[in-house]
Amino acid sequence: MKIISTLLLTAFVALARADKKYPRGYVRSVDANTTEIKLLSITDAMLDATPDDVDWADNLTPIKDQGNCGSCWAFSSVSTAESALYMGGHFKEPTEISTEELVDCVKGDGCRGGDITDGIDYLKKHGTALASDYPDTSSDARPAHKSSCKIKEMDVMKKIKGRKFAVPECSRGDCSDSDEEALAAALAHHGPIAICVNSEGWENYEGGVMKRKCGAKANKIDHCVQLVGYSKTASEPYWKIRNSWADDWGEDGFIRIPYGQGNKCCVACEALIIEVEDA
Repeated sequence: MKIISTLLLTAFVALARADKKYPRGYVRSVDANTTEIKLLSITDAMLDATPDDVDWADNLTPIKDQGNCGSCWAFSSVSTAESALYMGGHFKEPTEISTEELVDCVKGDGCRGGDITDGIDYLKKHGTALASDYPDTSSDARPAHKSSCKIKEMDVMKKIKGRKFAVPECSRGDCSDSDEEALAAALAHHGPIAICVNSEGWENYEGGVMKRKCGAKANKIDHCVQLVGYSKTASEPYWKIRNSWADDWGEDGFIRIPYGQGNKCCVACEALIIEVEDA
């Protein structure tokens, strides 16, 4: 009887996974001049002081679900802002801010896709509303969803100071030489990072360090997520990434991809740290 129950449960999970959609939503910004974005300075001293293992999981809000909306860029921007605001002393505990604000208010985006450069720039200019004040309504929407912006009705926190590339951006061609060691140093010394990646095959990921092919071609970037950790000492060194496909996907909402194997999934192609004002 136990075997039958296990088989039924396995079949149910497989059917649910087959039925579920895994939206992305990365659309490279046509407005942001990325040549104007400053590059974080990674010194030799920082590289030498970078630990072999980092995990910022205790500095995160709960895993979110972008649903049927192509709003990965908003979730990546907001999740990284949440971590930066908490680690910068603006919240006593990790606190959720509004993704819906970006979906509704960043011109031309909504559920049709966007870029973390635009998302973070919006938060800097207009401020951040709490998720409790401006809750998510777009996760069940169709890709063309676009709501009216309600931010004028909200109290906002204007504490985002700016953003920098953690490592030089690779926006075209083969990016397999991107500097993963510098990215690890940026993550270790500055906290979680907003990244846009090639998520090929991620919908089939169930756990462990991903084995499926996931290349480092800039033109394959299709999804934005949050880089939250790495391990160089594991039997299979890995990057730990927070996704926005709910906590029943992957490893409770996270994925691990190979570290130091030619910039797998373009993990170091577009990576932005968020700077906040002093508390």
